[in-house]
Amino acid sequence: MTHKKRMYLCSIAIAFVAIIWAATWMARGMSDFDLSDHTQRQVSFKVEGAVLSGTLVTPNNTIAPPIAIVVHGDGAQDRFSNSGYLPLINTLVDAGIGVFSWDKAGVGNSTGNWLHQTMNDRADEAIAAANAIASVDGVDPNQIGFLGFSQAGWVLPRVANTMTPAFTVLVGGAVSWRDQGTYFSRIELVSQGIAPDLIESRLLDRTLNYDAVFASASDPSRAPEMDPDRFRFVAGAYWEDSTDLIAEMKGPILAVWGADDLNVDAKADSATYRQQLMPITDARHVLVIPDATHALLRANLFNYQLVDDWPWYNQYLFIGMGRTAYAENAIGLIADWILKQNDN
Repeated sequence: MTHKKRMYLCSIAIAFVAIIWAATWMARGMSDFDLSDHTQRQVSFKVEGAVLSGTLVTPNNTIAPPIAIVVHGDGAQDRFSNSGYLPLINTLVDAGIGVFSWDKAGVGNSTGNWLHQTMNDRADEAIAAANAIASVDGVDPNQIGFLGFSQAGWVLPRVANTMTPAFTVLVGGAVSWRDQGTYFSRIELVSQGIAPDLIESRLLDRTLNYDAVFASASDPSRAPEMDPDRFRFVAGAYWEDSTDLIAEMKGPILAVWGADDLNVDAKADSATYRQQLMPITDARHVLVIPDATHALLRANLFNYQLVDDWPWYNQYLFIGMGRTAYAENAIGLIADWILKQNDN
């Protein structure tokens, strides 16, 4: 056999091994997007004329596990956030924690329109979800808590002022809508390479403009870049600030941010939570996870402001990595904390 032919066959062998390895890697990651090993029940509930539809996922052969009710962030999200929640849900259920999540109003199998909701409406919806899950066979009403993301920072403090959840976990929760919008815009401008002095000028103009636009919040034509429904939604939330609500939250609280969050000012908002939740204890805990994104994914691989900004190959990377796409032990810390509250 000639040297050239041996090299050719060797290349084929290496390529074959690489394909097999890649297929095995993808299959392992894809298993984190499959809920078939767990018990799934469809649960619907009514709020203000809308019928909201969701899925309760629980561990098999587990009696009355703690249940984490998911409260979405912004956007038209279905119950599993276009499958993005599935690795997180699988990890929590594997740890012995049930998860309930529903399609937002007007999304998937839910009726209504989420853009017509205020943060008070969203809080009422979360409480209605808890009441619905409390009536499900095998659920202990005293073990129902919440797991909220981003915009839930204006929802769950209201919920935990109204009722006493078994636990409240907030991931990337924002405190001030106005300040969060400024921070988000600042990150955008920095990524575009805009000069620092020009950034400050543009942000000041933005704040003054939006303050004026949303002062009365009655004329969508004043913000032509927004769909009228979106305008009304933002107008109803623009002056939201959960600072005072945080101090009055009842039940155990875990507030978590990724240190490299590009959407929410993790440093400032975690400081607000620490101040408002004093004294900090295991049951009122604030945590900033290093090398983590807004959603607690690995920052070196997935740090974009929006999933829509991901390059095409990041979609495949996320599928291949599954739960390992999250920052080291990020989900594990949340699961351990929830279980600890269940033991107390």
